[in-house]
Amino acid sequence: MKILTFENDFDTIKKLILSGELLCSPTDTQYGLIGNALNHKSIDAVYKIKKRDRTKPLIVLFDCIETLEKYGIYIPSKYKSFLEKIWPGRVTVILPLKIESPLKNLFERNDLAIRIPAFKPLRDLISETVPLFAPSANIQGEKPAAGCNECKRYFEGNIKYCIKGKTIPLPSTLVSLTGKRPEIIREGAIPKETIEKLLAEAEKEE
Repeated sequence: MKILTFENDFDTIKKLILSGELLCSPTDTQYGLIGNALNHKSIDAVYKIKKRDRTKPLIVLFDCIETLEKYGIYIPSKYKSFLEKIWPGRVTVILPLKIESPLKNLFERNDLAIRIPAFKPLRDLISETVPLFAPSANIQGEKPAAGCNECKRYFEGNIKYCIKGKTIPLPSTLVSLTGKRPEIIREGAIPKETIEKLLAEAEKEE
């Protein structure tokens, strides 16, 4: 497995993403498997390599809220201020997809788990390429990789590249905005109390 860095190999990483390669990469939370979220083959490959149940969604990373609108992701007006406060940040939000969204067919879903990461190299990469899926770097059921050594142990022979970097041990906090009321599905890097406070503030502003 070849080791890359964002500092020295940014242009190479861009080309690999656009060509459909999967890479182990640091994110603003744990190490992830990043790839082109607009490429069917890349999506199929990450499910196969992770041995992941196809019913489990992949987190998809974007560079800014304006890009979400470009890809037909529905942003409830009531919670736009909430999203503006948490992003970029370690909160993943499940949002509905509009009928015309190209992501509906790609991911075979009516909603998508989305984050704008608090890690500028990733946002820069997305800005210059495409949205990136980024599930945790592990085989389903195993502990998430903490670095390139563990990525190599899990994926040697299936993934050729690992981007070196620092992460935190916690996953993102996961919030759903697809129902009548917001639901905190998983508490992670951002405390539940912080999310509840920001959601309440957004509702008061409406």
